[in-house]
Amino acid sequence: MKQVTRSGAPTVIGMVHIPINTILASPVAWRDTLGYRGVSAEDWRLISAMLDTGGDTDNLRQSAATVRSLSFFNQLETQMLEAAYLYKASGFNALMLENVAAPYFVRGDQPPVVYWVMFALANRLRATFPKIRLGIQVLAYSDDWAMDIACRCSVDFIRCESALFEGVRPEGRAPNHGNLAKLYMMRNKLMVEIGGNGAGPQVYVDIQKKHTVFMSALDSLGVWLDNIQFQKLEGIVVTGRATGQPVEENDLRRTREAIEKVKAESQAAVGLVWAPALIVGSGVSADNIGMCKRYADAAIVGSSLKRNGYWECQLDQERVKRFMEAWNA
Repeated sequence: MKQVTRSGAPTVIGMVHIPINTILASPVAWRDTLGYRGVSAEDWRLISAMLDTGGDTDNLRQSAATVRSLSFFNQLETQMLEAAYLYKASGFNALMLENVAAPYFVRGDQPPVVYWVMFALANRLRATFPKIRLGIQVLAYSDDWAMDIACRCSVDFIRCESALFEGVRPEGRAPNHGNLAKLYMMRNKLMVEIGGNGAGPQVYVDIQKKHTVFMSALDSLGVWLDNIQFQKLEGIVVTGRATGQPVEENDLRRTREAIEKVKAESQAAVGLVWAPALIVGSGVSADNIGMCKRYADAAIVGSSLKRNGYWECQLDQERVKRFMEAWNA
């Protein structure tokens, strides 16, 4: 059988990690070793006073202003912009914000300060780079917050980790109670309410999400791929089994074949070519980028570009340079 590969130029997405979780919840020795500021008594007072989004305009304004008063905010903003400028100067054509660190809070139990930090930084990044393709993910499972921020800050896509089947992660059960439908409805509603242009941010859905244990029947990739058209997935994120671990070529090949099949079937059924993007979501490096580019429409890269190749460290300019040399080869 002829091998099915990608057509067109792929997108390389640079991860811009926002260590708000590290500052709030990591052990002090870990946080200090990584070089992040602690949280002062005044910070804790402001954090306690912050409100959830709530949909109330006055609350939105109040908390959006308060977050910039936190003593550690400038450090986060400076680190974000330094990473973004390095990626942009190196030839990356997209960026994605993520609140990196572990342990994580989970959806429904996130302190509102996480939302407001991500909101303020997404807004600043969009204003600084108005034309670059921009994405956001809010860990863990807080895809609703990611969609809210994306719509309000003109972000192009969100990465969603709890919209197809349910699993268990170290921080708890990955909740999926019609999450994809809720996200699509939330997007439609927000785009009307805020007078946004176009269809709104796309939703890129993780399949067989890394660091997650699923029931044994879900070990089969085919079960996931059979739901591309049924669930109307807009983007499919294929990863290795853990952060930094490379994706299997066979998984990419099978996903590409499934996408091409869906494109043909959707056109025959309703007259619309449904063509979700295939994104490599972890383990991309200078060593395997050639293989990834054969199949994927986009590659998200982060860990392999960090000092010592470790995901919580700062970007290493030499690693970024070597990666882009391999990307452009």
